[in-house]
Amino acid sequence: MTSRAVTPRSAALRPAPPRELPGAEPPRVIVLWCPDWPVTAASRAAGLGADALLALIDRNLVFASSSAARAEGVSRGLRLREAQSRCPALTVLDYDPALDARAFEPIIAGVEELVPGVEVLRPGVCAVRVRGAARYYGGEKAAALALLGRIEELGGRGARAGIADGLFTAEQAARRGAAAVQIVPPAGSPGFLAPLDVGLLDDP
Repeated sequence: MTSRAVTPRSAALRPAPPRELPGAEPPRVIVLWCPDWPVTAASRAAGLGADALLALIDRNLVFASSSAARAEGVSRGLRLREAQSRCPALTVLDYDPALDARAFEPIIAGVEELVPGVEVLRPGVCAVRVRGAARYYGGEKAAALALLGRIEELGGRGARAGIADGLFTAEQAARRGAAAVQIVPPAGSPGFLAPLDVGLLDDP
């Protein structure tokens, strides 16, 4: 999986945690994920409510849609006309990646007030090293809950955390956990990843 790093102004001068090196033991990290971040950023900028029927369009295709729109059958990859036929009340906005990044800057600044050295994987997803945070907050789960609480205060609705050895496993844990914090134990990544579709490795 590849991701484009976005460096907000608030994090521009701070060192990010190093990524895994080939053959090296991956560091233990917390990945913080704000579901539907493009929709959250766009709806907030447009003054729409959280329950808006909203689709973001990129090159005439649905790039992202709100949970309310998904309930009406509007999913990523649909052509605009098909999305509108499925949901006539759909609000349509152009997808703006720059807006995504700008809207995420306050979230990063808030997280960095609690834990230094935040790495932005892309707007809506960031990571921090577990070791220092867990020591300060009294454990991995306590650290993750503190960071999620800060994100929620700043408007990151429904944020989730995954803790694991390495960025990839931690992000998958954040996305697939039944609870707000999903912890993969040390050396448990192979067992956690084994049931997942290998196609995830090619998902941008």
